[in-house]
Amino acid sequence: MKVLIDSVNVFYAENIRLVKTLMKRESPEEHTELMKWALQMLYFDGNDWIEICRIDNYLHENQTGSHIHLFNGRVKRVQMSFHEAEKVIIEISKRILKQEFKDGN
Repeated sequence: MKVLIDSVNVFYAENIRLVKTLMKRESPEEHTELMKWALQMLYFDGNDWIEICRIDNYLHENQTGSHIHLFNGRVKRVQMSFHEAEKVIIEISKRILKQEFKDGN
């Protein structure tokens, strides 16, 4: 895999950050799709960074394709691109921050 974006951190506030990873496969044996990617939204609760949402297209439960890991542990399969996922993770994270952490950022 050729790394295009390696764990780049985008801070939305001191306690909220988005971690982006994007790789391009060099052979079909490496990954089923041309690009392998992950977006992870983290919230710092004063002690630890907590994952509030992750969207990726890594293999999950022996299935390929993009999916969303929600804060409550649920996984939702949704077909989307890396760019679409960035918009979606921001919206989902805003909702989770308000509901679970009472943070309006």
